[in-house]
Amino acid sequence: MAQGKQTPRQKMINLMYLVFIAMLAMQIDQEIVRSFYDTQVSLNETRRLTDAKNQDLEKTLSEKAQNSPEDKESFDNYSVLKNYSDDLVNTVEGLKGKMIGITGFKYNENDFDYNSLNNVEPATKVFFQSGEESKPSADAKIFMDKVNALRNFIVTKFEGKENFENVVKRAKQNLITEYPVKKDNKTWLIRKFYNQPMVAALSNLEILETEVRNIQSDALS
Repeated sequence: MAQGKQTPRQKMINLMYLVFIAMLAMQIDQEIVRSFYDTQVSLNETRRLTDAKNQDLEKTLSEKAQNSPEDKESFDNYSVLKNYSDDLVNTVEGLKGKMIGITGFKYNENDFDYNSLNNVEPATKVFFQSGEESKPSADAKIFMDKVNALRNFIVTKFEGKENFENVVKRAKQNLITEYPVKKDNKTWLIRKFYNQPMVAALSNLEILETEVRNIQSDALS
């Protein structure tokens, strides 16, 4: 069917329709980011509860170690694991702080800073030199070294021990800095942090921290 020229009124209706669609898409995007961040906040709270549980178990194991050579060996091994875990978590907290510092992000239920969380600059700047995906930053290298150090300690110390099968398995699967098989020819670091919105990078780090504390809890148990 041949189309005639649009009237000014029709052009205005079409323009308003496009603006409406754009505003709707933006609102949906904002809600996704808000939900993503709320999930991260929930993970953070879960990790804090796990920390509290671990401290109670640590106290019990420490008391048993004073009366049993076997328990002392277990406590000594756990102490090394805890040191590696704490070192990694502290490093991750520092990386999160650097990203947040770049944007000045503050979470407020009544004034949600959507633009900061959707900003891709912080993660790229913190994890890559000059924003180049082929050049991990010094902070990124230190971070990955500490992930590898924790995993390697767990595998070296506990692999082959029946009670620690789950601990070793989780460490091999989740404490990684490289994929066994590259996905889309992209490294683990690139997929997790390059040009990623800050909310995604924060969530990736929070997930790692939570996994570290859960593995620590499994080892204690």
